[in-house]
Amino acid sequence: MIMQLHLKWLLAVALSLLQPLCLLAQTSTDTSQCTNLSCCSTDLTPAGVMISHVHTKNEWMISYRYMDMQMKGLLSGATSENKDDVFFTYIMAPERMNMQMHMLMGMYGITDRLTVMAMFNYQLNFMEMSMYSANHVHGGATVPSSTHTMKTNGLGDIKLHALYGVVERNTYQLLVSLGTSIPTGSIHEKGSSDDAMYPNKNYSYNMQLGSGSVELLPAATFLYQKNSLATSASIGYIYRTNYNNIGYKLSNEFNFNSWIAYQWLSFISSSLRIDGNFSGYIQGHDPQQYIFMEPASDPYSYGAEKINVHLGSSFHLKGAFSKHQLGIEYGIPIYQHVYGIQLKQKYALNASWSFRF
Repeated sequence: MIMQLHLKWLLAVALSLLQPLCLLAQTSTDTSQCTNLSCCSTDLTPAGVMISHVHTKNEWMISYRYMDMQMKGLLSGATSENKDDVFFTYIMAPERMNMQMHMLMGMYGITDRLTVMAMFNYQLNFMEMSMYSANHVHGGATVPSSTHTMKTNGLGDIKLHALYGVVERNTYQLLVSLGTSIPTGSIHEKGSSDDAMYPNKNYSYNMQLGSGSVELLPAATFLYQKNSLATSASIGYIYRTNYNNIGYKLSNEFNFNSWIAYQWLSFISSSLRIDGNFSGYIQGHDPQQYIFMEPASDPYSYGAEKINVHLGSSFHLKGAFSKHQLGIEYGIPIYQHVYGIQLKQKYALNASWSFRF
């Protein structure tokens, strides 16, 4: 079963990479040197994409991004799970979760080929669960007696990247990037002293604000843009180098991203994007977590294979605001296969503002 899923992933990655390369082969014969796609006056990158191209020497770009992800309903593998069945193993069953992020990002072109980037984020997490009576441990279904909510918010992990344009032509770029994630986000978010389930104890792993580990973030991105059409494909990896000071390590992750955008009016473009993520179980555990409290307290209820599709629009302002750009993007999952029991992802919303100078 796992091998079949991995083959699906390899096929999806191959198709995502072939799409822009085939388009390039069909339409581009120009091999003249050029920096930063200078023939293209407009950036068509969708709102949900962080890295698409390098900047020219001494060019700055700052941006604000907002991300909102909603989850509701339960999955076991790729099959919907009944909440009552969860109570045969766990004290609580998750009902829904909302994850929001506010991100401030800055990019600077050191040379025409080398760009550096820094990302700072503020997170807000909310989860609601159904809870059995206090004397229920696990096994045997009865009627839930109450609900329990958890909220966390604060600064997340800081990410730093260096992007290098390996190949730069008049209509396309191939760049590689290497980043690191600095574990500035808290992994010690706790319930209050009167919390029914986590009194002065760490909340579950997914409610924490960071990984607690130093991460390496290698990636490669191809971008083609000519006239009113742009397309891109990228692959990336998250390598977590160490167990955190609590004693666990989030899984390494593989991801891919492919998109196509078209500018159909001078001030607006539309995009179609597909992305995917593969991750595994949590290694180690938090000794404050009771594994049967809820699925999110179980290290083996983490990791998934997910593919999402997104539709978006970018608004290219004119006149005095010509260096500003707005974007919005809405995405839904088209494939979800999770390990253990997890909430279903329902949708993701991305919005962005950027300014170049």
